[in-house]
Amino acid sequence: MPDPSMTSQSQLPNADMAALLARLAQARVGQPSRYEVPFPQARAQLLAEREPWLNDGPTCDVSLRSFPAAGRSIDMQVVRPGQCEANRVLVYLHGGGWCVGSSRTHEAIVRRLAHALKCVAWSIDYALAPEQPFPAGLSDCVAAIEQAAREHPGARIIVAGDSAGANLALGAAMYLRDRCAEGIEATLPDALLLFYGVYTDSLSGSSMAAYGDGRYGLSIAAHQRYLNAYFDQCLDQKTDAGGALSDRRYAFQLNPAADLSGLPPTFLVAAEIDILRDQTWEMASSLRAAGNEMEAMEVPGVTHGFLAYGAVLTEVGTVIARAAQFAQRQP
Repeated sequence: MPDPSMTSQSQLPNADMAALLARLAQARVGQPSRYEVPFPQARAQLLAEREPWLNDGPTCDVSLRSFPAAGRSIDMQVVRPGQCEANRVLVYLHGGGWCVGSSRTHEAIVRRLAHALKCVAWSIDYALAPEQPFPAGLSDCVAAIEQAAREHPGARIIVAGDSAGANLALGAAMYLRDRCAEGIEATLPDALLLFYGVYTDSLSGSSMAAYGDGRYGLSIAAHQRYLNAYFDQCLDQKTDAGGALSDRRYAFQLNPAADLSGLPPTFLVAAEIDILRDQTWEMASSLRAAGNEMEAMEVPGVTHGFLAYGAVLTEVGTVIARAAQFAQRQP
């Protein structure tokens, strides 16, 4: 397993990644930075930037629906590949710093995963901060996992997410594990697929130092802004409105007080050129030390968010295939 302290020197994007970054930079000419504008504007900008890439990948039937939870309606995309088996369901939680992103911005990723897994996928539009800060989004994700289990009895539930979505997937699994341990009826996922996730609120470390200026995308300043928005109006440990879910151990799973034992088999992916890279390897070590089944990989030469660009990055297909193989191996 890589030692992050040995890879503190900044690496360069590979040729395909560099060409993609140049294309994205050209498309952004004349626009304000998505990381600095008000969040509603940032959401619209991200969607506009992703639209040209959303037809990439396998064709699937995509429909919209919602389900009731906690007195409100949660929207989602239902993604169904041509070859669809009934023995598993994918619940996907999109990235975007808990503040931007949607099932639409991440549709190409979900179609690729659903196709590789040969199963229906639910891509969840959970509550976004700062309008609905922690733990509202996490609560929606827990509700989605349990709703998927109710509607697909006997199916294996695979929960996946990228960036903030990976954080939510792991936090939801920890909460559901604790509910089961308390004798409360709950659904523990059968596998977790976590892509370049956020697992601590720390802003230090070798990958932060190497890439924190944002020249390859996500910067320390932008990440800090997301963190602040997600935890707006929250106390240090719990908020009364969130109940048990608002325990920060479910928010930042590398918290020394967090219990990482008894979690589902977990597949983790790090992007080499990413301020969050070290967090994946620290989480991999912590999950293994806690006795969990775990597999981790690092993708060289790519940046945070690379999974959205499978049309030009061959690494996307490799990662999706390995993630699907890991999930399919689970009993």
